[in-house]
Amino acid sequence: MLLEIRKLHVLSGDGQTADVRRVLCPARTWTVTLEQCLACEDSGGGVVRDPAARIDYASCNHAGQARREGAGDVADRTPMSALMRTQVFAVRPEVSLEALTELLLDRGIGGAPVVDEDGRPVGVASKTDLLDERLARGDTGEGIARGRHVDRGHFRVELGPGVHVEPSPYESVGDAMTRAAFTLPEDAPVARAAAIMAERGVHRVLVVSEDGKLSGIVTATDLMRWIAERAGELRPEA
Repeated sequence: MLLEIRKLHVLSGDGQTADVRRVLCPARTWTVTLEQCLACEDSGGGVVRDPAARIDYASCNHAGQARREGAGDVADRTPMSALMRTQVFAVRPEVSLEALTELLLDRGIGGAPVVDEDGRPVGVASKTDLLDERLARGDTGEGIARGRHVDRGHFRVELGPGVHVEPSPYESVGDAMTRAAFTLPEDAPVARAAAIMAERGVHRVLVVSEDGKLSGIVTATDLMRWIAERAGELRPEA
């Protein structure tokens, strides 16, 4: 069988991006690193790429089926691993807010998990956090002359007379992020994620592997799509 290789893209404060590749092991029903997968005695010994979908797969000779394939359609029996997003963009706490803004806008996402050096989630940074940060700036700075400008990522904004500018009290993602990240293990039922979102008013739940490291994410949109697909109202994604 072919197992999808999941990629966790982590942006660091120096602007470098590291990719962590992991696989959902059908024998353990937990996510393992690609290196652990290829070293397993059941491994087919290689990586296969689907050029059309631009997805890499690890070959596995395990006799059983992956947990994802055998999941039921009922929310209290379907694991998080069956519908979580596995191509995840995450950031480290030291990443600047400007870099976070560019990431969210470039990728068209509403938020990103914040992970430590070991890949374990420590919070979530969302567009809401960025808005809160902007409100916290206030407007008490001194006026500056016509012709001055400020830089915002790739954009340069010309400032007219009477405009006030002052440094933000927040400088990094760690300053502005929401530290209460809601996490669930890969084998937790989808119904539990729906309950957390409804009760806590959050839009995403982070999925962690057995070792507590980030392996995926489930958003409110993912849940709605999953329900629509099961009802036959929406064509399943490839």
